[in-house]
Amino acid sequence: MGSGSCVPSFERFPSSYFFCPLQLKESWLVDIGEGALFRLSEARESYKDIDRIFISHTHPDHIGALIPLILALKYTPGFERSKPLFIYGPESVREYLDMHLDFAPYLKCDFPINFVSCSSDNDIEIEKCLIKTKKMNHFETTLGYRWFFGGKVIVYGADGEVSEELINLSEDADLLILESSYPKDKPSSGHLTTFEAGKIAREAGAKKLLLSHFYPEVVGMKEEQIETEVRNSGYQEEIVLAKDLMTLKI
Repeated sequence: MGSGSCVPSFERFPSSYFFCPLQLKESWLVDIGEGALFRLSEARESYKDIDRIFISHTHPDHIGALIPLILALKYTPGFERSKPLFIYGPESVREYLDMHLDFAPYLKCDFPINFVSCSSDNDIEIEKCLIKTKKMNHFETTLGYRWFFGGKVIVYGADGEVSEELINLSEDADLLILESSYPKDKPSSGHLTTFEAGKIAREAGAKKLLLSHFYPEVVGMKEEQIETEVRNSGYQEEIVLAKDLMTLKI
């Protein structure tokens, strides 16, 4: 839904990913940055059907569309939701949600909003799916997620610098989603460069690397140059450069 950053772009909305785990017959969002509802509509998926949202942290480019989603679920004419909405994230996400609900009582819904508090090294089970979380090295409490279902492992590293926690979370992933915020020669605290994303993937033994969360410096690079910087880390497996509305089947 969004392969960009906090820098506005029509081509790349802020971070958000739509998961459709066929074994569970559910619809999930992983982060919900501004514009995620519009991208859902473009992808011909319905915000009305979202079952679970996994949020890494409360920076607006990762959580900005959460309150608009709740507003839409409550006030869309002719639609009445009854099934619960599950939201997963660190305690700061609960505080963010509670703050908005307290400030605007009209947001309080008739359907249940079930918040599941997550912290580093949590293990969560959802039917046939096992979920693990680890704290990432970012500016505020940020969680990376690891999902295991259908014999496949998908990992989302969210935002954060190189860390042992991120490498451990990413181990043997069938699909590893990592930010690639900056070029190799322009590192920035709290984020990964192209080269560092490749290093994480190589050390973790990831089978496929999906690069995302591009800042303008990387967007302005040629795709071949981005891949070269990643390959310089020694990573030899498949590399995919995320684009909004791209679909991958794992």
